Amino acid sequence: MEELLRQLTTLVQGLVDDMSVLKQDMQTVKQKLGQLEQRMDKLEQRMDKQEEELRWLKEQMKENTDMIKAIRDNQLEQRSIQDGMRHEIANLRGEMAGIREQMATKDDLSRLREQMATKEDISLIHQRLDYQLGRIAKVEEEMYLLKKVD
Repeated sequence: MEELLRQLTTLVQGLVDDMSVLKQDMQTVKQKLGQLEQRMDKLEQRMDKQEEELRWLKEQMKENTDMIKAIRDNQLEQRSIQDGMRHEIANLRGEMAGIREQMATKDDLSRLREQMATKEDISLIHQRLDYQLGRIAKVEEEMYLLKKVD
């Protein structure tokens, strides 16, 4: 019986030792779980930061896209204005060419000056007109007197 008791004691001692080892293993597992929880918390924090950055990047990308669209629209408007200006310049060039064709040259101006009446010519024309008007007035007066006499 003693033998049995010893065996039982040995078995109980083995169980106690196993329980101690099991307790240590549990402690180790608890520590590792605690470390895992800490790492998970850190990962969650990092993910939260990355989600925040992603949200900010999405907003920034939307703003950039809107700005690019506005720039593109402005560029199209500017091209349209430039096309209109080119058209207007072409019209002005055509008009200028027509004006140049109609412009008198120096020779034309010299000929026109030769054909123009001088001040003396104009003075003579006035004198002739005055003379003719005077004659007309005399004839009208004579006609008036003749009508009166009749």
